[in-house]
Order: sequence, then C-alpha cells, then structure tokens
Amino acid sequence: MKKLIIVWLFFLPITTSAQQLQLHYDFSNDREHLTTTLEMFRPDTLGSTFWFVDFDFNLPGSPRSMSAAYWEIAREFYIPGLRNNPLFDQLTFHIEYNDGFTAYKIAGDTLGAASYNSVFLTGFGHPLRIGKLILSTQWLCRMPRGMDTPDFQFTLVWYQPVFSNRLLLTGYADFWSQDKMANPDKKELAFQTEPQLWFLLNPHLALGGEVEISKNFPVGPNDWEFRPTLGLRWEF
Repeated sequence: MKKLIIVWLFFLPITTSAQQLQLHYDFSNDREHLTTTLEMFRPDTLGSTFWFVDFDFNLPGSPRSMSAAYWEIAREFYIPGLRNNPLFDQLTFHIEYNDGFTAYKIAGDTLGAASYNSVFLTGFGHPLRIGKLILSTQWLCRMPRGMDTPDFQFTLVWYQPVFSNRLLLTGYADFWSQDKMANPDKKELAFQTEPQLWFLLNPHLALGGEVEISKNFPVGPNDWEFRPTLGLRWEF
C-alpha cells in the first residue's frame, strides 16, 4: 500500500486534495495479519506533496500489537520555464524519503527491532497518456543509506475510475536495482507492484483489496511472491 495518489496531480480539474485510510487483512499463509495505511495528497501552485504510513499488526500475542511501521514522503515541483511548453509542461522534479522499522519477539517477552534502512530518491516525473488512462511515470536515482553506489528506480502509478465511477483501479509498480546481500559489490534487480480494485459504496467508503506481487523484495535472492488482501477504504 503505497503512493497511490501522486497521479491525481494530473486530475486537478476533478480533485484538489485527498486523504484516505485503508484497512487490509493479508491472508497469505506467512502473514495473516491486519495492515492500516494512512495517505495524504495535496497539490499547490508549486507542485504537490504526498505521504503515506503503513502499520502492520503482527507482533505475536493476543491481541496482536503493531509490529512494523513504514513511511514515505514525496514532493514534486513544477519546473520554472516549462509550464507553457506543450511537450514538458507537466514535467516535475521529484524528491522522496523512505524509512521504517520492524519489531519482533526473540524469546518470551524480549523484543528485537530492525530498520528497513532509509532511502533518499530524486529525479523527474511525467504523465504518460494511453487513451483515457493516465499513468504517472517517475525516473529516479535511488540512494540507500550505507550503500557505496546509487541505484535507479522506475515507478508507474495509476488511478482510473471505471463503470460510471463505481469501480476504482489504483496501484503502482516499482522496478529498481539494489546491492546483493551476499556480495554488496554486485547488483540485483527487484520488482514490486500492488494493483488495487475498489467498489465504491458511497463517495467515502469502498470495499476491495489488492495483490502484492514482488521479486527480490525486500532483498534477494527471493522468488516471485503473491500476497492478496481484502480491504476497506475510507476517503475523508
């Protein structure tokens, strides 16, 4: 659950800002826990700001406490001098910061914790129009903390109402390079996508879910994984 609203920047005649809360139940065998996602998107005269935070509730015990938190914040700026250029009027400069941590039980009531490692990204974004579908593309330089050399990341984000706006297709796909765990001097490719489908019960409440599809995530070697969820979405 992440960056599902950045593409709304290109729907400004329809949408001015958005905040939403999602509640997902991940029923893949190795998870089976709840995740909440809080998101905010707000455009302004200089560009747009987007952030989200995920909370996993998977700490052993009953009831389960929060076991992990992950946060991303991104800012896109219009580029001065290009706003009246028909080819590059929607080209934006993108900066982003990602971070998070996870907690786990070692033995008894003893807890351990680990960082997801902070990542700074910067680059450019531009919409890609395919018929009525508008995709937000981001071409980014990825700089994880503690790594000797930077990586690349390519991101697609989509937001598409269909069937008289009763169904909503949202999601993203990330493709990036990263250091290999066994040999940090070598790189590997990683992929993650989370397509979501929502049925709008009213302007605020939706029922649906997502499927997380990934390869070498969070680190490799890691085979293809498919993790479906059922969810509720409240926009306010």
